[in-house]
Amino acid sequence: MIKKTNKKGGIGIIIFFSVLFGVLIIGFGATLLWAVVDYASDELTPIFDGLGMVGDTNMTTVSGYSIDKLDTVIQSFNWIIAIMYLLLLVFTVVFIFISGYQPHPAFMGLFIAFMVLLIFGCIIISNMYEDFYTGNDDIASRLKEQGITSYLILYSPLIMSFIAIIGGIIMFTRQSNAEGGGVSYGGSYGV
Repeated sequence: MIKKTNKKGGIGIIIFFSVLFGVLIIGFGATLLWAVVDYASDELTPIFDGLGMVGDTNMTTVSGYSIDKLDTVIQSFNWIIAIMYLLLLVFTVVFIFISGYQPHPAFMGLFIAFMVLLIFGCIIISNMYEDFYTGNDDIASRLKEQGITSYLILYSPLIMSFIAIIGGIIMFTRQSNAEGGGVSYGGSYGV
């Protein structure tokens, strides 16, 4: 019998940390984008509500049916972003669990090195977000409205390292015969 060996190497570890850092960057970008769009919506909605009559069309009524509804949707995006960010964080751990990736213990050093890089990246992103968050402008007030997402990004070094530790435990402590759920006795398959 030919013994199959794991030829995947450390690619699963690289993908895991890339996804974690990508989720952080997506969350950072989404919250800043929402803050800018929310600011624009808050500035433009009263302007459209005060248009009055243009020809035979009451633009205030038209604005009530279109722009006001769009403003309501934009106002609810902070909760949608928070829920999606949480789901993406949970998905990274679930994906490691479902994928069945089991790296060789020799890749533990690679895992720790990527974990340190992830923490440094999280510190940089968290500090950048804090600069926006602690400002006195309109964007800072919009970011303060996003309590959950702001908390998760500001404390991302701790949260991401916790998720990475859980992912590492799942990856490196997995049974060798994970698909069958049984114990491998080695040797032959005969009775």
